Amino acid sequence: MATDDHMKVTAVGLPSGALSATFGRYELENGQHIEDVVLGYSTYGTLNETGDNAVIVGHSLTSNSNVSEWWSELMGEGDACALDLANEFVVCVNYLASPYGSSSPVTPDPGKQNGESYAADFPTPVTVRDNVRLQRLLLDRLGVRHLRLAIGGSMGSMLALEWAATFPDFVTELVLIAGCGRHTDWAIGIGEAQRFSIMADAKFKGGQYAPKAPPLAGLATSRMMAMLSYRAPKSVDERFARGVMENPGECADERVEKESADVVSVEGKLGGTLVAEPKPRAATAMRKPSSHGDIGCTAHANESASETLPYFAVESYLQYQGKKFIQRFDANCYIQLTYTLDSHDVARGRGAYEDVLRRLTHRTLVVGITSDVLYPFSLQAELADLMPNAEMYAIDSPHGHDAFLIEIKELNKAIARFRRGERADPDAARIANRFPGGAAPRSAPREDVEGKTSLTIPFAGVGRRPDENENENESENASGSSLGVLETLTEGELRGAVRALERELEKSRAREERQARRADALLQEVARLRDEASSTAKTLHPRLEDDSVSLASSFGYGLRLVPANPPPSARRYQPVYGEVKSPANGADAPIAALGAF
Repeated sequence: MATDDHMKVTAVGLPSGALSATFGRYELENGQHIEDVVLGYSTYGTLNETGDNAVIVGHSLTSNSNVSEWWSELMGEGDACALDLANEFVVCVNYLASPYGSSSPVTPDPGKQNGESYAADFPTPVTVRDNVRLQRLLLDRLGVRHLRLAIGGSMGSMLALEWAATFPDFVTELVLIAGCGRHTDWAIGIGEAQRFSIMADAKFKGGQYAPKAPPLAGLATSRMMAMLSYRAPKSVDERFARGVMENPGECADERVEKESADVVSVEGKLGGTLVAEPKPRAATAMRKPSSHGDIGCTAHANESASETLPYFAVESYLQYQGKKFIQRFDANCYIQLTYTLDSHDVARGRGAYEDVLRRLTHRTLVVGITSDVLYPFSLQAELADLMPNAEMYAIDSPHGHDAFLIEIKELNKAIARFRRGERADPDAARIANRFPGGAAPRSAPREDVEGKTSLTIPFAGVGRRPDENENENESENASGSSLGVLETLTEGELRGAVRALERELEKSRAREERQARRADALLQEVARLRDEASSTAKTLHPRLEDDSVSLASSFGYGLRLVPANPPPSARRYQPVYGEVKSPANGADAPIAALGAF
C-alpha cells in the first residue's frame, strides 16, 4: 500500500525546485485585498512557440506545487503518460493561504511595520475563483495562450472545474478526479469539526499564537480526523484488524513465537509492531501513552489509568500521522484552506447549478471512487450526468478518497487513454464496440431449453440471439468468442465495466426524469392558465356559473385539469439538492418550490 502521507517536505515554505512570482495589489471576491501578492509554482516541460501546449494541475488540500512529489507516476514522455512532458508545458500553482510559497498566514504582512506575518489578519475567505483568476495572471506572464487540459484531484478538481467556468474558451479538456461541483454540507461539517479542534486548543488564541508556540495538539487532532475521512471503513478495518501495539525487545522464545504469527508492519508505528491477530504470550502489550509531551497534550493526569487500556494500532497510526503533519503545516493556513474549500460552488452568481454545468461543453473525464466517504461517488456521477461531453470512470477501490493517490498506475492508464481520444475504461469500450453504434443494446428476452422466457443482458456479445438466417456454427463460434472475452476480464475489470455501463443507463434515466419534470411543470402552468381562463370566462359569461355549462364548450377547447399538488406517490422527481428548502408542508409543496426546472 502506498504511504499515507504523500508529501516529502518536512517544513513550511517554498519547496525545493519551485519558483516564485510577485504581483501587485490583488482584489479578492470578499472585498479585501492582498498587497504584493506572491505565488509559488512549479513547471515541467517546455512551452511551445504558440503557447498552446500548457496543462494546469490543481493540487490537493495540503500538497505543494511540486507535482513530481505526489503524482510522479502520471508524468513522463509519450502518450502513455497522463502528463506528457515531451510535448506539454505543465504548471502547478500553490494556493493562496497555503504555506508552500504563496501569500498566506505565515508570510510577511506588508501592512505590518515589524515584518510580522499575516497570522489571523489574512483575508478570509480566499475563494477557489480567486485562485483561478490569479493563476491566469501567472499564465499570462509565462506566455501561456491556451490550456490543453485542466486536471486535479480532490480540491484540485474543484480548481480545474472553476477554470472551465471562469475561462471557458481558454481550456480544451478537463479531468476531474474525486471532487464535486459544489462543496456539500457533509464536507463543510467535516471541515468545521477539524477547524474547531484547532480553535479549541488553548494555544490557538484566536489565530494570534506565537510562531514558536503553535497549537500543535489541535492541528494534530485535525489531521487525525482528516485521515479517517480520506479512507473508508473497510480499508481501515482490514488494515489494522483490531491489532494492538506490543513492546519491542522480546526474548528469543517470544521472537520465534512472533515470527510464526501473522505480522503486519505499519507505516508510522510508535515504538512497536502491530500483530494482526495477536496470540496469548508472555510479552506485555505496550502501554497506551498517558501524555504526549511533544505536542503538549495530557490524556490522563492519573498515569495508571491508561495501564488497563489496550493501545490499538489504529490509534498509534493516527497519532503518528498527526505528529508528522504538524512538522510541515500551519494551523492558520489549514483553517484558511478549509474555508476556501467551503467557498466552492461553480454555479455561484452564474445561474442554476444544473444549467451552469450543462453549459460546460468541454470534453471531460470525471473520475469517481466507489468507496469515497468524503466526496461520495454520487457527486462525480452528478457531474458526469450534467456535463454534456463528460465520460465517467470508476476507481473500484476499498481505500476511499485517497485511492486517487494509491491506485495511481491504473489512474494514469485511464487518463492517458482519454487524452488519446479513447474510452478511459477499456473494458467498457470493449463491450460497447461489439455492438453497432458503440453501445450495448437493451436487454432482450430469449427462450431457454424449457421454453420459458427469461431476460438476458447482452454483455460483450454473450446471450446474443442469432438472426434467423445466421449459420448455427457461426453463432456458436461467436458465442464462444464472447465467452472468451469475459474470461479474460478480472473481477475488478468486470466491476469497472459494469459500473461504467450502469452510469450510461443512469444517465439515460436522468434525461428521462428531467423531461418528466419539465412535463409536470408545463402541466402545472396549463392548470394555472385554465383556472385564469375559467375565472375570466365566468366574468364575461355569467351563465358559466351553472356547472352544466362547460368551459370547453364555451372556448372550443378542453384541457384535463391536474391537481396542483399531486400525492407523493405520483411524484416523478426529487427536490434538487441545495437549491431550495422545502416548506413545512413537505410533500404537499407546490411543484415550482421543489425545483421543477
